[in-house]
Amino acid sequence: MANTPDSILHPQTPGRAAQQARTMGEQTGKIAADVRELGSMAIGSASEALESVKERGAEVLENVKERGGEVLEDTRERLGRAKDGFGDYVAENPFKSVLIAAGIGALIGYSLRSRN
Repeated sequence: MANTPDSILHPQTPGRAAQQARTMGEQTGKIAADVRELGSMAIGSASEALESVKERGAEVLENVKERGGEVLEDTRERLGRAKDGFGDYVAENPFKSVLIAAGIGALIGYSLRSRN
């Protein structure tokens, strides 16, 4: 009887089976509690990460708004100077300005004409 399993030599008694079932039930309960705790920790970490991303996003948005306002103001200023410079050039060189405008108009008309 050297190779006989223990279950044959020592069959389980009903009390022993009930004790093993209780032990398995306790282990299952502990595992379920651990899983719930891990889930809570994961949700907490995700909430913290989301809050951090929200805060960083708000900071970036504020920086973009500030920088965008500065760029817009700078662009308006440059356009105003260009407009003034263009007006001055036309006032000083009216004939040349008319010829340039006519040349540009001819180029646009030539490029848009139909090729029938």
